[in-house]
Amino acid sequence: MIVIPFEGPGAGRGALSWGQLEAWHAVRELGHWMPLGGARAVPAGTTIDDVAERLRFLMQRYVTLRTRLRPRTGGAAPEQEVFASGELRVEVVEGVDPEAVAERYRMRPLDLAGEWPIRAAVVTRDGVPAHLVVLVSRFATDAAGARTMRREVAERPAEPVAGLAPLAQAAWQASPAGRRQNGGAMRHFESVLRAMPAQRFATPVVPRSPRYWRARFDSAALPLALRAITARLDVDPAVTLLALFAAAVHETFGLNPVVVRPLVGNRFRAGLADVVCPAVQASLCLVDCETDLADLVDRARRAALGAFKHGYYDRRDLRALVERVSAERGEPLEIGCLLGDRRGPVPMDAPSAEDVEAALPASRLSWVRRQDRPAFAPFLLDVEDLPEVPGAVRCTADADTALIAPREAERVLWNMESLAVSFAHPARSSLG
Repeated sequence: MIVIPFEGPGAGRGALSWGQLEAWHAVRELGHWMPLGGARAVPAGTTIDDVAERLRFLMQRYVTLRTRLRPRTGGAAPEQEVFASGELRVEVVEGVDPEAVAERYRMRPLDLAGEWPIRAAVVTRDGVPAHLVVLVSRFATDAAGARTMRREVAERPAEPVAGLAPLAQAAWQASPAGRRQNGGAMRHFESVLRAMPAQRFATPVVPRSPRYWRARFDSAALPLALRAITARLDVDPAVTLLALFAAAVHETFGLNPVVVRPLVGNRFRAGLADVVCPAVQASLCLVDCETDLADLVDRARRAALGAFKHGYYDRRDLRALVERVSAERGEPLEIGCLLGDRRGPVPMDAPSAEDVEAALPASRLSWVRRQDRPAFAPFLLDVEDLPEVPGAVRCTADADTALIAPREAERVLWNMESLAVSFAHPARSSLG
């Protein structure tokens, strides 16, 4: 074990930011600290002192790694406290599987009130560091912030951190400007809640245990088809994905219009571009799918604009709004259909119909996890690039089988691909 002392600026105590509230509720509801990271090999010649200096840099530069929760009474959300100094305890283990160390850390509960939101270990071979294991809770950062950490730990910038730390974010959110942003978001969300269909998904007849299932769908045809549609209609690739996801939900469940909650990174907002913090929030939009392809994509474009504009808000107000509108309508409203677009830059060429169809046989769907620990939402689809197959994507679907039967979750994934392929060229579009 090595003990790494650290000290850094930004100490203070105050309310959680909207992004932190989102992450804290997710951690609490899922019963898991939701870590990012894992094990990575270190360059030859790396010493224990080198590792300690790297970890000290992280702790001193990023206030969210020096943040702990401070509970409040009466069921209120906790406050955050940023410390000016402290110590990080790092395990040093010899000759073990670094992935096993990462998994052990991942599965062990973390107390956000009594521990730093980071765990680290050094795996040695013959006393020499071979791997560094680092896991960071999503309460401390999202994927965009983690990318900033990786870049800056390599570059070691001398200038102070730019942007708004969570305490400053929370102060802005409580200001008149922040209240206007939140109020506009609530008005947008209420318009969606008033117009949406109440019944979101068909309820399976047979209860299942384990209840929460995860599927993986790897496809090279889907991204090719999406690129063809994007190029033909000259729209943002994120809009095309949103349109096809809504169309697949419509095709599967017969719902219209379709409510989708796209995950908004919020890094385009002033002061948030490179801040190491949680900033992702699930917005809300409504897509009418009973139309032709061009109009569907245009409707998705307009829906996405509203969703991204209003994807920065106080989740407590959204929860109260859903409860109020549900009571006024006399029917429960289910808004748990989430879409996370985690793809990198998308090429803007237009693959041919032959290229798209030739990629279809490689598509694979498999169920990879079943558990009784709650999932983040009744249905969550994450789409990301598949590194081992250039040009392909991996769609990861988490389904609550108390609301969505496994066969229906499968149909959403297959329908996304088949609709995209049929829409990729005008003559093949089944929407007219």
